[in-house]
Amino acid sequence: MCRTVGGVLVLLLALPAWGDDKPKDKPSTPQEQYQALLKEQQGAMQAFSDAYQKAKDDEERNKVIKEKYPTLAPKFLALAEKNPKDPVAFDALIWVVNNTSIGLGDKDNARAKAVALLLKDHVQSDKLGPVCQRLGQGYDQEGKDLLRGILDKNPSKDVQAEACLALAQHISTTAQVARLLKDHPDNAKRVEQSLGKEKFEELQKMDVAQVEAESAHVFKEFGARYAAQMKSDRLAELCQSLGASGGEAGEVLLRTLLDKSERREVQGAACLALAQSQKARADGMPEAKAKEAEKLRKESEEMYVRATDKFGDVKLGRGTVGEQAKVELYELRFLSIGKVAPEVDGEDADGKKFKLSDYRGKVVLIDFWGNW
Repeated sequence: MCRTVGGVLVLLLALPAWGDDKPKDKPSTPQEQYQALLKEQQGAMQAFSDAYQKAKDDEERNKVIKEKYPTLAPKFLALAEKNPKDPVAFDALIWVVNNTSIGLGDKDNARAKAVALLLKDHVQSDKLGPVCQRLGQGYDQEGKDLLRGILDKNPSKDVQAEACLALAQHISTTAQVARLLKDHPDNAKRVEQSLGKEKFEELQKMDVAQVEAESAHVFKEFGARYAAQMKSDRLAELCQSLGASGGEAGEVLLRTLLDKSERREVQGAACLALAQSQKARADGMPEAKAKEAEKLRKESEEMYVRATDKFGDVKLGRGTVGEQAKVELYELRFLSIGKVAPEVDGEDADGKKFKLSDYRGKVVLIDFWGNW
């Protein structure tokens, strides 16, 4: 009898206490789950980086990318979908947009779903400004729809400004790729591999002039409604971006900033960027448009001179507008295709002095080297 009672007591002690139906470890909150995912992503990225560095050749590196590159976007998306009313949903969706590729032609991928949820549930958030910049780099219809939604429904003028700018850049980028396909059809296979068959076919059928005009219209809208309220450093950053992209529609905004801005630092950045954009467009033109390209280079040269003479002292990055303009003007005048190379004096391997002009009319390979 005593043994039976003792056994029952041992069994009871092993069971949870009566009335205490709560587990010892409470389920983590949505915010704790988000932080755990960030930690998991960090660890996975570190493991990927270590494996990539240890890879001995391209074959091994490609294998590491395929097998070990972190793909946690579906987990972040799932967290947002399970907690749509929690503030963590917005953070998780933004993470997906900022850390995934565009996924063109795939409306079921994590990024497309995240963008759609931002439009549905968070379009009025005053925290959408930074993600607009990311959306402006894409070609996807979902991103374009979100930017238009922000313009229509978001009450913040600052967020509207970023959305308007990003929408113009989004359309301009699409037009540039379509123009590339039209002027350089030999790039078709590479573009199709990069963007996907569906988007590739859409770009081939696109009326490029119409899309460029649409982009120019949105850039004009940004210049008229929002540029004045933006800080000078943000506009300077914008000018540098437009100068590098070489888009004709972006030049509409650069001219507006150059001619109408009351801030000299903005005018200087716009002048330099306009010269850069014109040169980039000229360099990208096919041989069939050689005359048009030469005209653009002439306009670019004049703009570089203007940047040097009128805005040379304007600070930009680690230097000044003038310093950067002089370097690029020299390159345009002497190092561009079709230009006469600047004179070079030197000695050959036997110590014989020569000038580069001695070999004019011949194909010359110049090897610069030295001992320190």
